[in-house]
Amino acid sequence: MTISDSGVKRDDLRVISAAAGSLVRRNELIYVVYRMLTLSAIDRAIFVIFLLHKGFDAYQIGILQGTFFLANILTEVPAGLFGDVFGRKWSVWLGLLAYCAFGVGMMVSDGFLPFLCLYALLGLALALVYGSDTALLYDSLVVEGRTGDFNRIQLKANALGLISGAFAVLAGGLLQAVSWEAVYAGYFVIYATALAAWSFAIEPPVKESAKGDQKKEVTGELLAFIRKNWRALGLPILGFVVFAACTTPFFTFSQALFKENGFSVQRITWFFCAAQLLIGLSYLVLQRSMSFLGFYPVVLASTLLTAVMLALMFFNVAAIDFAGFFLMMVISPIASVVANNYFNGRLPSRVRASFLSLIGFAMSLSVTVMYFLYSYLAQYLAIYQVMASTALIAACAFLIFIMARRAEGKETEAC
Repeated sequence: MTISDSGVKRDDLRVISAAAGSLVRRNELIYVVYRMLTLSAIDRAIFVIFLLHKGFDAYQIGILQGTFFLANILTEVPAGLFGDVFGRKWSVWLGLLAYCAFGVGMMVSDGFLPFLCLYALLGLALALVYGSDTALLYDSLVVEGRTGDFNRIQLKANALGLISGAFAVLAGGLLQAVSWEAVYAGYFVIYATALAAWSFAIEPPVKESAKGDQKKEVTGELLAFIRKNWRALGLPILGFVVFAACTTPFFTFSQALFKENGFSVQRITWFFCAAQLLIGLSYLVLQRSMSFLGFYPVVLASTLLTAVMLALMFFNVAAIDFAGFFLMMVISPIASVVANNYFNGRLPSRVRASFLSLIGFAMSLSVTVMYFLYSYLAQYLAIYQVMASTALIAACAFLIFIMARRAEGKETEAC
């Protein structure tokens, strides 16, 4: 059928094309600003120290982190469905609003029970944001056939976010010298600004014929896609989930490790600042070559290096601890960017946020188990010994990715 047969004028097509370009440029800019702000969590390097200041021990801190991920588990899939049905923009918007409420709560709350509620709210906030933010960006690129730019945009956003986050970490240390309330007032301002910026995002267009069905059939399409593709995606997702299980608690408890080694709050924040700044600058240099990085080479190298560095922490040498922390800060975000691109490229648009939320659900479940395990082991072992023991988890992720690559190779040969 020709253009004239379809009843669409050439001028109309030029208008649609221009509108698509405008949508992509606008959403790309807003996504970068949003990531810069949300990666600038001002309490990133000191929130564990804040909880210690509140009188909570390592066991209670582990319980709070476990509660956060447990709440995330329970709300992850419903939040993803909400994003697919009512719009990814509004899912992220509500999540950012919850982050703002968390910041206010941290300023005014005392006692273990209120903090349990706050960390449950934080889990809901993450569920509303995770998956829907990248789904909105990816579908914006689909409109203009620019999905090959997804890696580059993510890396650019993460790089600028790490650089701005470095200064936010430093600001957190300076504000802590004033008061802890000042730290979380800054936290609120950052997320309120992100909320305002995200309000200008544009939801990618949905075909008119699909709008009515989308509200009724998203769940059915998601289940059908899982039944058809679970063999191809199951092992890569499992490997990524296991990898997250050993890296996420590491970042949290590294603060306690540095404090246990005698470093002050200010020195810890300076270290986090320098690490994030150098990593962010490295990402800006790497962003042009990121599109050439394959999924399996990146995740195999990441998991192997992580396993080795965690095992070396058993010797409790400060230089090894710092080197391991810096290395994991570099490779974990790179692996996440490459994995995001890998999974998004294999997902249909209509269930994109829902399926990414299922991955987030699995990640949260594994991380929750790890936090409770950390809390249990911390009662009997030193922090560095607990960290060293998780090298076995990273090694398992490495083996899973090897099996996934072999399985994918066999499927390719069969085709």
